Amino acid sequence: MHTRVDNLIPHRAPMRWVDALTECTDTTATATVCFEANHFAVTDGVVLEPALVECIAQTCAAALGYRARGQAGEARLGMLTIVSDFQIHSRPLAGQQLTITVRELRRLGPMLMVTGSVAYDGQVIATGNLTLYA
Repeated sequence: MHTRVDNLIPHRAPMRWVDALTECTDTTATATVCFEANHFAVTDGVVLEPALVECIAQTCAAALGYRARGQAGEARLGMLTIVSDFQIHSRPLAGQQLTITVRELRRLGPMLMVTGSVAYDGQVIATGNLTLYA
């Protein structure tokens, strides 16, 4: 599976950062992103930490959009509400292909709690939990 996220999430350039959804099940999803050196989320050739959090949130949004395809009505817009237990182990360099993985932990009505990670070349560089209104 390799699905462009353009029609799955409401984000548009320059705020759409996730490039493609590469896996999606009922409770998990994987996506990819590559920040170019001239991207505003890159400083001195290194991707800024908040961008890693946003990539996990956008992966969740892409998964929700993918799962909603073919259903009546439009996918609901959501928002990131809580970031918890987030750890940045290292910051990726611009131009590196990043893999973002998310797993749903629980849902209570419109609130969705997920755990996510960002990896480069098989090494996890960031992990944390997000709560989203979705």
